[in-house]
Amino acid sequence: MLTNEAGEVTSHLQGMFNRTIRLLEAGIKPVYVFDGKPPELKRQEIAKRYSKRADATADLTGAIGAGNKEDIEKYSKRTVKVTKQLNDDCKRLLRLMGVPVVEATSEAEAQCAALCKSGKVYGVASEDMDSITFGAPKFLRHLMDPSSRKIPILEDLQLTMDQFIDLCILSGCDYCDSIRGVNWTD
Repeated sequence: MLTNEAGEVTSHLQGMFNRTIRLLEAGIKPVYVFDGKPPELKRQEIAKRYSKRADATADLTGAIGAGNKEDIEKYSKRTVKVTKQLNDDCKRLLRLMGVPVVEATSEAEAQCAALCKSGKVYGVASEDMDSITFGAPKFLRHLMDPSSRKIPILEDLQLTMDQFIDLCILSGCDYCDSIRGVNWTD
């Protein structure tokens, strides 16, 4: 973990800077969208995430005690909490770099999908598939992974966008748990 002379964590800034430079060098002008206030419907999901982070913190303590480097790395990643300060640091860095920043009123994924549908951006690059559920016509996953490739998801599944959204909701999402007995099959 990188820190400045005051002991404040700066790893997030180096990661954001390096990722943004790689995108710009590849001819991609990114637009970063940050989450706003989560909707009330997401309260249960957020509570689950806090619980999982607490479990990971306990597991990390055990891994440190055992000296298990692999588990230390795994559980360290699960304990990371993105704070308002970390986000504000990244927004300031991006603005200083001249990179557009959008602050969504609620879910960033919904804002990204709207920007893409309106033609203001080419596509949505994220690891969170919710942007597809919100109707993003172009979704790029693993953008920084050199082995990533284009997969026409809806065509492969032989689903319309409305059918896909229904399937995502029935399978469980950030707003509701899955319905018992409803899942993906071949």
